[in-house]
Amino acid sequence: MGLAAAGCVLIVLVFAVQARARLPDLSAWHRVELDDFRAASAGAPDTFEDYLALEDRLFAQLRARVLDDPAQADRQALSRFNPDSVVAALAMDTDYNRSFELAPAGEPRGSALLVHGLTDSPYSLRAIAGTLQAQGYYVVVLRMPGHGTAPAGLLDVSWKDWYAAVELAARYAAAKAGPDKPFVAGGHSTGAALVTLYSLRSLEDPDLPRPRDLYLVSAAIGISRFAVLTNILSGLSFIPYFEKSRWMDVFPEYDPYKYNSFPVNAANQVHLLTRVIQASIDELETAGRLDGMPRVHVFQSIVDSTVTAEQVVRGLLARLPAGGHELVVFDINRQEMLSGFVAPGPQADLERLRAAVDLPFRLTLVANRSADSPEVAAYVRLPGTRDVLVEDLPLAWPHGVFSVGHVSLPFPADDPVYGLEPQTGAVFNLGAIAARGEGGALVVGLGTFSRLRANPFFGVIAGRIVETLP
Repeated sequence: MGLAAAGCVLIVLVFAVQARARLPDLSAWHRVELDDFRAASAGAPDTFEDYLALEDRLFAQLRARVLDDPAQADRQALSRFNPDSVVAALAMDTDYNRSFELAPAGEPRGSALLVHGLTDSPYSLRAIAGTLQAQGYYVVVLRMPGHGTAPAGLLDVSWKDWYAAVELAARYAAAKAGPDKPFVAGGHSTGAALVTLYSLRSLEDPDLPRPRDLYLVSAAIGISRFAVLTNILSGLSFIPYFEKSRWMDVFPEYDPYKYNSFPVNAANQVHLLTRVIQASIDELETAGRLDGMPRVHVFQSIVDSTVTAEQVVRGLLARLPAGGHELVVFDINRQEMLSGFVAPGPQADLERLRAAVDLPFRLTLVANRSADSPEVAAYVRLPGTRDVLVEDLPLAWPHGVFSVGHVSLPFPADDPVYGLEPQTGAVFNLGAIAARGEGGALVVGLGTFSRLRANPFFGVIAGRIVETLP
């Protein structure tokens, strides 16, 4: 026991010293305290309308305490905290860092709640929200507490705050269509985990509107076992000399709709959330209640540096009774000219999927039609069968792209901010930057711009949503 305690102390000390030496100086947006939603605080909003009113006050605080204060505002030309930058205009003057709603042209056919991922904003679900709206659904996209404002918002937030906001938004969204209309929910990454937990709890609480379908993109159902270390890493951050130990990364904030800096607490809260989800599944499985779950539609890249398809399958899909559930997996680009560079992990994951027959859910693999072609097809295996059906797709790998991934799945290729081929008139695009040069020339590493930010096969996700809506 004494050795374990000494080991923990050593880990905390090493991390604190390393963070102080490695990370740049913290700025106002790493320290600012804003009055965001806290579920357990006195006077916390108990309706979604009150939550939206709090958001208005929150963004006014951010503007007053950071952007409008010359001593606190950033002077970097492309910073979201420089009041004169195009990035700040996108971050502050559009609705996409806040909760927003989309109403259909006529009477709603149903309603939907969407929840974004960790360090992201409601912007990440803009395209999926538009897909649902076009099908006649009234769509509510929630801003999770701690997001959309400044990275400091994630220093003290809890997964319980995120979940409480989801409950408020779910009640509000379900009421928008009425009691006899279908209600669906979806999310990306941590947002997918939150709507999964909400659906599990709705099986036991009849007062929670239960979704008919769940659409989960890069779902954070399970993350690395080493995430448990985040409970202790920031143990010396109460000492001003070691305040940087509250952070895993500190980067320039040039992205209008996503934090680049990452606090230790954020990883810890996702880890705790995944444990709560697994415990809830265990309890409901023992009680024989999982057959009441909504139909679950999971969209996952076979290469994902945050979560894995195996965790989603073992932790969720394989434990649900048969009921119209499905997994759509996006393979890597397996053209022969790239095959020599394929890592062993994606190869093994693919073989496990191919070997897993008689699954209780529909499995779709989006992959190359042949080893010498960038064109892709959908390889479909229906629940309980071994046969594979091949569906043609009018899609192909873009030149130079070898995989999709965790952050890219919910964004179409023409997204104005993150798209590889942004729409005409886009005022600021990060997705099409192809940085080439010598290391050290930029304030960020060259690898920052090599990670794919949009999904050339987003049409597959949109198509499955349209086909499966209640």
